[in-house]
Amino acid sequence: MIVFMFAMLLHPECQLKAQKEIDSVVGSSRLPSFEDRGKLPYLDHIGLKDYFWRWKPVLPLGIPHRSTEKDVYRGMHIPKGSIVVPNVRGMSLDESVYHNPKSFYPERFLPQPLGHGEPHFASSAFGYGRRICPGLHLAENSLWIAIATILATCNITNTLDEHGNIIVPECVMSEGADCHPIDFEYIVRSRSSAAEAQLNEDTDLN
Repeated sequence: MIVFMFAMLLHPECQLKAQKEIDSVVGSSRLPSFEDRGKLPYLDHIGLKDYFWRWKPVLPLGIPHRSTEKDVYRGMHIPKGSIVVPNVRGMSLDESVYHNPKSFYPERFLPQPLGHGEPHFASSAFGYGRRICPGLHLAENSLWIAIATILATCNITNTLDEHGNIIVPECVMSEGADCHPIDFEYIVRSRSSAAEAQLNEDTDLN
């Protein structure tokens, strides 16, 4: 989720576009629900496909696996018992697959002419194949509804320095087995008093 906040600070135009899509489909009298998901393609791309899976993968080397039998993959011999480490970052930034891969561009997944029609990047954070994490769909749905609710009710903005200038965080991630943005500050404010009241009512915060 912190990578999502990071992306919204660096790309406020994407935040605004997603909010407009939510407003046109959901309106202001209720919060988004899973029934709305099929009508919110841009939110789906901004919320999961580009930021979470592809743009800044939290596990750049995925989850290592050990081969139970010897195998041959594209002419490469893999002995039994080998530790196989997927180069997730290399795949997610593959220039032969993704146009300008280091940029955060949710429209890349939309079909032409709305976007580039690029393939959805696999959910590398949950592994691959038969041993993929069974909690994948629960985690993905939880992220989607949280992001949809945040964008429907709140604005994510940069902080200001002592002179009133906007502080834009550097696009720097930590290095290691898991990656996250280097510490940064941001502000979350309700989009309106009605949005705040709706959020409080639907989440029983009062």
